[in-house]
Amino acid sequence: MNKIKPLDLTPNANVNKLIEQRRGFNFNMCELNIYETRQRVLNFPLSFNGFTITSMLRGSKRVRFNDLISRDYNPGNTIIAPAHEKLEIDFPEASFTNPTQCSALTLDDNFVKKQINEFNESLDEGTFIKNWQLFDNAWLCNNNEDFVNIKKKITRIAASKNPLNNLHLSILLKELLLCVLKMQNISELRKDAKFNTNNSPFSAVINFIQQNIYKEINITDLLKISTMSKSSFYRAFAEELGISPYQLIIDERLKISKKLLLEEKLSIKETAYASGFSSSNYFIRLFKKNEGLTPKQFMTSKLVHPK
Repeated sequence: MNKIKPLDLTPNANVNKLIEQRRGFNFNMCELNIYETRQRVLNFPLSFNGFTITSMLRGSKRVRFNDLISRDYNPGNTIIAPAHEKLEIDFPEASFTNPTQCSALTLDDNFVKKQINEFNESLDEGTFIKNWQLFDNAWLCNNNEDFVNIKKKITRIAASKNPLNNLHLSILLKELLLCVLKMQNISELRKDAKFNTNNSPFSAVINFIQQNIYKEINITDLLKISTMSKSSFYRAFAEELGISPYQLIIDERLKISKKLLLEEKLSIKETAYASGFSSSNYFIRLFKKNEGLTPKQFMTSKLVHPK
């Protein structure tokens, strides 16, 4: 799983709040806050004054949006929240010796609007995305590699005292915003593919992957469905979705595998083959690389901390 490295905790002598101890950095176009909680808390209300990208660094939480569905929120996860969206957070395992830690990056509204307008102006007839726009509601996603790398740079620059910080941050925030739009785009396309509500070749490709996830899938099949050349296909995935076709297939297989492990109670070997992996060793290796845990550790964690 693409986790963001946790930061050093606030020294015990400097802790003055057990719930959401804050340290912050303010800049022209953003505010970065690091929050730490050292006490078990349930139903904690939370909202932000501006568009916010908040990522888990340590520990675990559960979060509820307007739909009231409880979602696991762990390192490797990020919540994208519009201004003033009301969230509800549980800190079921937090304690003084086992604190949670998350980063919350709030962007200036004018900066966000300006950048999205610039992104849309740069679109041409060759792109399948016709209009970049942010979701109206909060959503939780898995970090990808590009996202993690950009967030690391932002955190490092924010903590420094370089007089050029605002210039550096403006460049990185633009990259981060585009990365979030791509992550959001693929999330939406997955829904469209499921219900066949989008005529994009991306939706057709994702639908094919989902329908044939238990079989061997090769790029030639996907190229035929997309009616694109190989070079255009890979370029479109990178530029508009921020992910490779190969990683998309892996992500879909792993999503199915977690369901089989927890709901169908299949063995690891059975799950590997049922999810379309060529061997159990290959499955275990990819599972750990993407989830940060082996399949066995994943199952154990869900038994110890059930929802």
